[in-house]
Amino acid sequence: RAVSNMNSKMSEHTLWYQKPADNFNEALPLGNGRIGACVYGRTDNETISLNEDTLWSGYPKEIAKENFPDIYKKAVSLCEEGRVKEAQKLLEDKFGDYLVQMYLPLGRLRIDMKHTGEINGYKRELRIDRAVHKVVYDIQGREYIRECFVSHDAQVVVIHFNCSQPAGISFSAWLESDLKCKYEITDNIMCMEGHAPNCFAPYRDSYKSTDYQIYAESPAEKGMGFAAMLGVDVSGGLIENDGGKLSITNADEVTLYVAARTAFEGWNKHPSGSKVDYKKECLSDLSKACKFSYHQLLKQHLASHGKLYDRCGISLNSSSNSGKPTDKRMELLAAGEEDNALYALLFNYGRYLAISASREGTQPMNLQGIWNEKLLPPWNSNYTLNINTEMNYWPLLVCGLPECYTPLIRMTQELAESGGVTARVYYDADGWVCHHSTDIWRLTHPGTNRLPGNAQWGFWNMASGWLAVMLWDYYRYTGDKIYLKNIYPVMEGAALFYRQLLTEKEGKLILSPSTSPENNYIQNGEVHAIDHSTAMTQEILYDIFSAVSQTQQILGLEDQYAELLPRLKKPQVQKDGLLCEWDEEHEVWDMHHRHLSHLYGLFPSNQFDEEQKKAAGKVLEQRGDGGTGWSLAWKINLWARLGDGERALKLLNHQLRPVPGNCDSTEHTGGSYPNLLCAHPPFQIDGNFGAANGIVEMLVQTDCNGNPVLLPALPKSWKEGKVRGICLPGGKKVSFGWSDGKITDAYFE
Repeated sequence: RAVSNMNSKMSEHTLWYQKPADNFNEALPLGNGRIGACVYGRTDNETISLNEDTLWSGYPKEIAKENFPDIYKKAVSLCEEGRVKEAQKLLEDKFGDYLVQMYLPLGRLRIDMKHTGEINGYKRELRIDRAVHKVVYDIQGREYIRECFVSHDAQVVVIHFNCSQPAGISFSAWLESDLKCKYEITDNIMCMEGHAPNCFAPYRDSYKSTDYQIYAESPAEKGMGFAAMLGVDVSGGLIENDGGKLSITNADEVTLYVAARTAFEGWNKHPSGSKVDYKKECLSDLSKACKFSYHQLLKQHLASHGKLYDRCGISLNSSSNSGKPTDKRMELLAAGEEDNALYALLFNYGRYLAISASREGTQPMNLQGIWNEKLLPPWNSNYTLNINTEMNYWPLLVCGLPECYTPLIRMTQELAESGGVTARVYYDADGWVCHHSTDIWRLTHPGTNRLPGNAQWGFWNMASGWLAVMLWDYYRYTGDKIYLKNIYPVMEGAALFYRQLLTEKEGKLILSPSTSPENNYIQNGEVHAIDHSTAMTQEILYDIFSAVSQTQQILGLEDQYAELLPRLKKPQVQKDGLLCEWDEEHEVWDMHHRHLSHLYGLFPSNQFDEEQKKAAGKVLEQRGDGGTGWSLAWKINLWARLGDGERALKLLNHQLRPVPGNCDSTEHTGGSYPNLLCAHPPFQIDGNFGAANGIVEMLVQTDCNGNPVLLPALPKSWKEGKVRGICLPGGKKVSFGWSDGKITDAYFE
């Protein structure tokens, strides 16, 4: 039986499909910031993939205390002498330590439905304005409805079963995990309990298989303890333990609850010595949830989610394709058919994902948000700090979600504490520093494992500066002076570290040696990753010194950084008109490299003059419109900053290009999976947030003087639309509408 098209208005707030998910990249994500669930929506053997945001491998470790400061000073000297190759080899061989740990899957909830017959009228949907997943289908005149959400109030996953016929619900349900676990059922509650491994790879090696995941029982080496519990509330019918599964027979209505907790007590606390009684907390979550009916829990959930989701919105003119299934809409858009409401859906989806994956008190979003079902996730599903983690948080302040931004703030505070040790041990410097990536244990040293060629990514030491600038952004949008006073030491600590290491070259201050994330250049036929300085390094220095200077003025402190700003070397324009990525012009290593690090000053910063903007545009032309998911998203923002809405839209279409759910091949370049999650590929969530922010940039920007600019990069096909509640620096909001490219009404609050 055909499923009717949805209301066109809901096409901006609903993902829906006419068949179940075949794989993880087709499943639909739910979350409350701490617990993540990906629902497959199957009619027979349902799978709900489960995550808990503190379930990581490993434990806190001390960094090696070798002669790192002498190594660094030697590398500086070699670089000054022009012996760049020797400096790079020295850093790669001796200036780094162990790798980051992994974000691990909790497991799965499995549901085996006890019904047979032909399936009719199948539909699964995710209403992102409600944060509720729904499956509807018909078998022999019986309509089955299954709803699922993750409650922030009750801290449990809730799955509700209904049937149009009394006593029509029968199924078995159980928990399972790929981690080492034990299982038991007591009083109709199933408990899954285990502990995570520690990931270890010898120097010059990376995690290649689960053999690198070591389970230990000794307290000094034992990983994170965790537990998940499955409870059930039945109206009518029978519950029993059927061989380690909860079996429900002939029920009228059923609600399942899944709770999950870990032993995590803090980034610097060993989990084996944790005082957290995670089994007791799990049971408490279940008990509290069961005191409410399903409809009461749903009402609480809708209010909690709506409070955040309803704060802003973007609506674009719809088309005849807007009511079709989401995967079909993506295919039709790729074929050249118009569906402007799909862009609005992608924007709203970005806000939904942020609310689902980052809430007050939770961990910040990693490379996959909070959704991962692999024991060996891509790039360990870590926090990659040379673009990806920052991109995750680009749209949150402009979309009025400061609460969801706070996990990033807290992580940065914790990194400042950990990074203070790294600054002393590696550089013999004050302040704090953080390098390319981190994990839940707040690793801040160059986590290179001394792999060959690691300077290209591992030596980059500007993460602390970029994160500190994002602390300043929170103040710019909220105007919270109490917050600014409290966070100032973290910002100043990052600036102080760099200030101590500055050197002078040709009358300008630089940080040497430097890298441009994951890129190289060619000199005299040889490939190099480090240079005297790089554009991105200098641009981040400008931003962090400027932020600390302004903060010192606001707080009535002595301004120690304003005088440094005009002395910093600025990005140069090459003879060919392109913005120079390095200290000086070099032969290009990769003409279409995915990282656009030297364009940081254009976006997310706003420090380029007109000449630099023109040179940035030439860089974008050279790099082309290809790239991985997050790279495409960055380009959307960059072209929007240059006022080119048509080019931004072209990249947005590339971002929405359908990629098969079973494709994890890095041979593809960007696109989106059927569940609209960013296909790097493989799955990385950063592109979703970058694209959402890019849509905002096409419609609303703030110039370098803080003044709002409306419709700065409007594509011709976006003929009419509305913007509601977009936040501006200084605590203001703007709402407006337009028709035929002209503002029809606008107001600020």
